[in-house]
Amino acid sequence: MKMKTNKFLFLALLFVTVLNACKKDNDEVIAPAPKITGLEVGSNNNKTAYPGNDLHIEATIEAEGNIADVKLEINPVSATGWKLSTTYTDGFKGLKNAEFHKHIDVPATAAVGDYKVVLTVTDQAGKITKIESDLKVVVDPTLPSVANLEVEYEGNDEIHLDATVNAPSKIAKVVVEVHGGTYNKEFEFTDAAMVGQTTYKFHKHVHITGAPNGHYHIHVKVIDQAGKSIEVEDHFDKK
Repeated sequence: MKMKTNKFLFLALLFVTVLNACKKDNDEVIAPAPKITGLEVGSNNNKTAYPGNDLHIEATIEAEGNIADVKLEINPVSATGWKLSTTYTDGFKGLKNAEFHKHIDVPATAAVGDYKVVLTVTDQAGKITKIESDLKVVVDPTLPSVANLEVEYEGNDEIHLDATVNAPSKIAKVVVEVHGGTYNKEFEFTDAAMVGQTTYKFHKHVHITGAPNGHYHIHVKVIDQAGKSIEVEDHFDKK
């Protein structure tokens, strides 16, 4: 009788264990693949890059399974041309939501022509999502330019900026954007001595009052009187 009771208890325990395991499997939520939205390639999403200048690329990433890495690839449509392959983990790994915002240096030697941009997000479960965009590399001698950009944080919420800005079609304005963490602010400059010039020594002290200590990106955008623009990026640490 005792053996039958023990056997019954063993079977009952086995049944409960299996039932709980099945319930756990059923309750387990499988995260969907990552999402990539709002892809922008080039200034105002014009899908154009210029040799020797920055290329703006931005997108919004959502990954319920948490981001493992983000990979950016740029390849020529033809057999030869500029190629780029960079994988990012810093600032992305482990996050469910992230803003991908990079300014890529386009080599001065980059061949003109058609390219493909591929942004790939892999989550920590190994699920992969890709998004593509066309890109054209062109040479435009009338485009504004920024040379010898120097950025230095001088303390007391003040950034020192120094650069030479050029615009064959004459300068209309310069916009400086500072962002990092939750801080984001734009500063617009239309100095009378600068507007209408083709070359100008841009020297400013920008105050970022209220910005917490941390790592920041700074963008300098030159807009000419024909509406064309170019944007360059640098970094600094506020301590």
